[in-house]
Amino acid sequence: MSECNLTASSTFADLEAPLRLLMVEDSSVDAALIALTLKKAGVRFTYDIAVTIADCQHYLQQSVYDVVLSDYRLPGFTAYQTLQLLQSSQQDIPLILVTGTLGEEAAVECIKAGMTDYVLKDRLWRLPMVLARSLDEFVLRRQQQAAIAQMQQQAQRDMLLSRIVQTMRGTLVLEEVLQTTADLLHETLQVSRCSIFRPDGDRNISIEYVSHTTPEREHLLGIQCDFFNYYQPQLQAGNPLVLNSIDQALPLEVRRVAEQFNIRAIAITPLIYQDQQLGGICLHQCDRARGWTSEEIDLVQAIADQCAIAIHQAQLFEQVQQQAQREQLLNQILQALNSKLEPEHILQEIVRLTGECFQVDRVAIFALEADYIHVLKEWRAHEQISSVLDSKEPILTWIDLVGSLEQLTQQRVFHAPNLLSLEHPPARKAHLEKHRTRSLLSVNISIRDQFFGGLSLSTVTHRRTFTDDEIHLLERIADQTAIALYNAQSYERLELLVQQRTQELEREKLLSESANRSKSEFLTHMSHELRTPLTGILGFSSLLLKQVFGPLNSKQQQYIEGIASCGEHLLDLINDLLDLSKIEAGKEELVLETVVVEEVCDAGTAMVREMASNRGLQLGLRIQPNVTCCTADKRRLKQILFNLLSNAVKFTEAGSVRLEVSQTADKIFFSVIDTGIGISEADQAKLFQSFQQLDGGLDRKYEGTGLGLSLARKLAQLHGGNITVTSEVGQGSCFTVELPLDKAEG
Repeated sequence: MSECNLTASSTFADLEAPLRLLMVEDSSVDAALIALTLKKAGVRFTYDIAVTIADCQHYLQQSVYDVVLSDYRLPGFTAYQTLQLLQSSQQDIPLILVTGTLGEEAAVECIKAGMTDYVLKDRLWRLPMVLARSLDEFVLRRQQQAAIAQMQQQAQRDMLLSRIVQTMRGTLVLEEVLQTTADLLHETLQVSRCSIFRPDGDRNISIEYVSHTTPEREHLLGIQCDFFNYYQPQLQAGNPLVLNSIDQALPLEVRRVAEQFNIRAIAITPLIYQDQQLGGICLHQCDRARGWTSEEIDLVQAIADQCAIAIHQAQLFEQVQQQAQREQLLNQILQALNSKLEPEHILQEIVRLTGECFQVDRVAIFALEADYIHVLKEWRAHEQISSVLDSKEPILTWIDLVGSLEQLTQQRVFHAPNLLSLEHPPARKAHLEKHRTRSLLSVNISIRDQFFGGLSLSTVTHRRTFTDDEIHLLERIADQTAIALYNAQSYERLELLVQQRTQELEREKLLSESANRSKSEFLTHMSHELRTPLTGILGFSSLLLKQVFGPLNSKQQQYIEGIASCGEHLLDLINDLLDLSKIEAGKEELVLETVVVEEVCDAGTAMVREMASNRGLQLGLRIQPNVTCCTADKRRLKQILFNLLSNAVKFTEAGSVRLEVSQTADKIFFSVIDTGIGISEADQAKLFQSFQQLDGGLDRKYEGTGLGLSLARKLAQLHGGNITVTSEVGQGSCFTVELPLDKAEG
């Protein structure tokens, strides 16, 4: 049945051609009355009249109608039989009852049986309306059926695409992906053949995969795709080739190929990834011409895109594997270099690993000795390959291949995929024939910019063209070989130099230790010498400040206070220097005793409480309940805490300074935390060095000797512990004294 002339919600005036009606009536009077009714309504139509079941069957088989009008009951057969004939004719058109005796209930039963609508003969004026309504209904139904069919077709194609994508995700084996693609396309599109062609090593396009259900599958594998060669510009541009039939309008060459493979219709979709031609998917229809639909071509194109991605990913995976093998080879060579220094072993390992990796027939390391090329090391794939080990060939025999001796030493790589095709003098030709060398790749070896010889690969069973990546890898191996040769040549000299340098370092160490002891002894002596007059200065200034010998005016008192302050500062410096010198000289000894942690912490905070109060700072102390006592030098522990607390107060403008004490299973921690200026990472590196001050310079803001933190850390280290710091500029600092419990047990 062709498409109806009406569309949904149209009028009879929209009809492009007259309606074709089949009237199943027992009286021409009724047919004439129906025709008159339709004409009055402005309906254009033609009609046939069937008065018997045979007439009805004949008309439905021979003609295509838009509507069938049938009386409810005719002589010899009923409207139900008309319905059966209509359904068997596969014409999806309305069947309308026209009767004068059918009641509403009977009409409903008829419609339930499959009839579209009905009209009573005494109400034929309603026929145009019923006719229009029925035609509209069938148009809508056909549209719905078409939409459902399209959705089913799309779902089938989506399922096909999903199966192919799942196959791609489920395996990294490209052969499985492409073969599955060919099989699924053959099955889904019901073609005669589905094949996938790829370029080979020589860039020839040949068939690599054919659907398994293709009868002549084995004969097609490996055949070059002549269609691709002829339409290469179009396919290279990414445009599919679609031929619905092979006719005389096509070029003779194309028709000959189609005849050779019995092709009646063909569609080729290229596999393109990032402008790289990776092959194509080819569909053959051999039993008939075929109109390839746009949906089919779009489906194959979508699958081709997925296949191109899979091929590209497989290529990347292969490259990664090759790169991994190359890196593994280099690592093995490096291990050989680092494990043993015997030159014979190292060089033999290099030629063996290189030969196994490149899968060649022979690998050789040769040296240039005077006027000869001398083969020092060799690896052969098997014993049947002739040996060139220890052979010496005159350099003049080979010099013409590169031009001159200078060019030989400067040319990094020599590559001859077909060595026998080159012109050779008799001596060299005899050498090549004797050893059956067909392809050769050689890379120079230089030791400290001096030409040594080379590393060469050769084949005897087949010709081979080495890729750029392979050549680059051999260059890297040659560099490692040069290292091995250089190490072998210079090992004894290096060992002697190491011995000499070790002796020099020992002498320098002794001199340094002697100088350090002299410095410590000098500082100790000078500290004692300086303390005597300094004690007098501090005593006299104290007496003057007490005004025992008479009152002082304000200016005199100011100067005496300055003298006393400077003296105290100088005394602190001398004490710190003396402590440092004792520690560095190894003369400082700790007096270990059981110390009450709370007592020593209270003493430390008490010493800085007035200083903190004068700066408006909060001073806090928190000791965890499990911390009670520790074993330490009480005086030195107080000194450590005082240095850290006074330092924190000095560098804190506002906020707080607090001392926190905690303990773990094997250590005790004293943490001094402030909200001060903080310390940058760069300054933290030099924080514990002697005489280092973070605001050093002529415009110093903070006073100090630069020895407090250095001395505190050295004292902590004497206890077997350490001092660490965490800080951030502008966010404060935390200095932590860490002491082990083997010397500080709670």
